[in-house]
Amino acid sequence: MKKECLILGGLVPDVYYSVSRWPDRGQDGFISDENVVVGGCAVNMAVTAENLGLRSHVVSCVGEDEIGGRMDGYLKEHGLSRRLIRRTGGVSGKCLVFVEPDGERTFLTRKGAEGLFPEELAEAILQGEYAAAGVTGYYLLNDDAERIMAVIEELFRRGTKILFDPSPLADAIRPDILRRMAEVSHIMTPNVTELKVLEEKTGKRLISKGGVQNSLKDQICQSKAPVLIVKDGSAGGTVYTPERSFPYLAEKCTAVDTTGAGDSFSGALLYSMAEDIPVDAAVKLAARCAAKTVTIQGPHGFWKLED
Repeated sequence: MKKECLILGGLVPDVYYSVSRWPDRGQDGFISDENVVVGGCAVNMAVTAENLGLRSHVVSCVGEDEIGGRMDGYLKEHGLSRRLIRRTGGVSGKCLVFVEPDGERTFLTRKGAEGLFPEELAEAILQGEYAAAGVTGYYLLNDDAERIMAVIEELFRRGTKILFDPSPLADAIRPDILRRMAEVSHIMTPNVTELKVLEEKTGKRLISKGGVQNSLKDQICQSKAPVLIVKDGSAGGTVYTPERSFPYLAEKCTAVDTTGAGDSFSGALLYSMAEDIPVDAAVKLAARCAAKTVTIQGPHGFWKLED
């Protein structure tokens, strides 16, 4: 039977605007191009996991509006799971992405229906069985974060392996929610900046000289000890386990669009968690998938890794 994973990240379209330069505050600028794609962390992660052969279920509400219909239709068109997508009242959110000529991106998000997490959706999630579950920091900014966290903790108790990608807005997540996520995460994937936020807001130093701090390891049963992967963009990053640490390299490629690279990295890790692939091989696979994604225009693409 094909293994399944769950991705709690919300579903929004990315609206790309190409700009010749980012204007100073209060000044004018020009948009040279506009493009709308169905993206967001959750879909990007799901597509990579699906590309590798792991059935992935995105969890999200979408609005009863044109945007919500477009996103639902996109999932259907590409054979992606809609089992845990709910059409609901209100408008769908969207992410505005301003791209400068050197590839630098500035994001502004309007929250919408993806910020809802009704009790019925929580119950539907717990009716399934999942080898792994990915959680994005964005989703924990939801007004129903307490209900979301309760579902994640129940999945953990049932043996689902949890990956937590904190996201650039990690500093806006409630400290108690961050602490609870640290206690149930098998893998956490912050970048260098997000790691500092995690340590400050949880009140825990997560890295020691040898690897992940024993105090964090002791919060989780020994058979499910955490792995911390600290990402550093094109330089690769460092993997920390309770026993050791080691660097990994980003795979060399010709970048076309770096959007979604980190999500693809996480999607590959979800696949590896579900398939019990050792962390050394898992991080190499994740780097390959991230490189594959940046060679494609847009936040994700449909491919087979041997292509």
